[in-house]
Amino acid sequence: MHVTWPVEVGPESPFPITNIPFGVFSTQDSPGLRVGIAIGEYILDLSCLEEKGMFQDLLQHREVSKSWNHENSGTKKSIFAQASLNSFAALPKATRSAIRNKIIDILQYEDSTLFSDPALNNEAFHEQCKAKMHLPMQIGDFTDFLCSRTHADNCSRLAGIPEGAPANFYAFPTAYNGRSSSVVVSGSPVHRPYGMLRLPSSDDYEFGPTRKMDYELELGFFVSKPVEYGKLIKNADEAKEHIFGFVLMNDWSARDIQFAEMTPLGPFNGKASATTISPWVVTLDALKGVEGVIGDEVARERMTELPPHLRHDSVEQTWSINVEVALKREGYEKAVILAQSDLRSLYWSPAQMLAHQASSGCGLQSGDLLGTGTISSQAGECSQISSLGCLHEITAAGTKPFLISNGDVLIWLKDGDEVVMTGRVVQPDGNIIGFGECRGLIESPLANF
Repeated sequence: MHVTWPVEVGPESPFPITNIPFGVFSTQDSPGLRVGIAIGEYILDLSCLEEKGMFQDLLQHREVSKSWNHENSGTKKSIFAQASLNSFAALPKATRSAIRNKIIDILQYEDSTLFSDPALNNEAFHEQCKAKMHLPMQIGDFTDFLCSRTHADNCSRLAGIPEGAPANFYAFPTAYNGRSSSVVVSGSPVHRPYGMLRLPSSDDYEFGPTRKMDYELELGFFVSKPVEYGKLIKNADEAKEHIFGFVLMNDWSARDIQFAEMTPLGPFNGKASATTISPWVVTLDALKGVEGVIGDEVARERMTELPPHLRHDSVEQTWSINVEVALKREGYEKAVILAQSDLRSLYWSPAQMLAHQASSGCGLQSGDLLGTGTISSQAGECSQISSLGCLHEITAAGTKPFLISNGDVLIWLKDGDEVVMTGRVVQPDGNIIGFGECRGLIESPLANF
């Protein structure tokens, strides 16, 4: 396959040249996993470009070579002919940015080797539709936060706490440690999970498949530069230096299992069956034009009252990333949009989350995944499109069926339902970049019992 210059990028594509998201892929002809970037409908294989020496001048610095040389040999190890982005993410931020800019340059000029060498062109470009995407990082640890004031208020009131979010929500970003083993890439099947269910009007429990399957509309972000065990991050502005990039995230939730086990401890199996993420990591370089202050007014007012490690002194605190969730169900002509929200509306920024995670001295590794928690915001402009990021909120814990735009009534997810999440960023010049899709189809429970 020969791709001519300039690479065609359709107006609806989430992957223009201003994006350059990184991911891990394989093809039927070449099943080995390696790193690529998305451009239009294509994947550009970075291992091919690296083999041709196109990044050699950017990887000469001694500080860089320490992180990607073989430990016990003098031979240099490829950073892109790997099954994860961890080695690339661990490089200094300036080096990663320079490599991204080099990729843009290679794609922008007709006389670059990529377009003048037919053999390289044929080897380096792949159609996305014919490639298989994999988890972009080797994930050591996974933490999921609760950082939306709207979500915290709604969930607290549904639990019988009329005053809304508890005091600790305003004091620090709250979270639980999840299971990295259940993080799966978009398109992976999600079986309805089993768990312990509380019987109605009793203190007895039974084991069975969840009856209250839910999604959670989130963004996830990966750690780039590690934080050494015992070391702390001095403030939230500094914490941004440890963020590699963002993916869409659906932290699937079995609500009946979750609430059966949350007294007196936190989430366990009710939130451990699957966490689906999109395959392309959108880097902070692509998001520079949409940085700004936190959208929650209360959070801005209380910023100076926070402990030092949670403070933002800069006005570049978070990012405006629009997120959306839609449902595909048998009988629907097309996917129906259920909710829309924005990362900027969260009470706590991603950098505050990361800084607080590190504040115990636990250390962080390249590839660690942090979730923002459900991104719910104040009421949207359209009454039929909610701004709440999960069915637990939309249906008031299943007590108020939600009428969606096609006239159907929704309470909980059924087997055969497919949840599709998308995200986009609108740059100041009007250009749009996206995240692709984060999709998961609910299948029947596994018959292992």
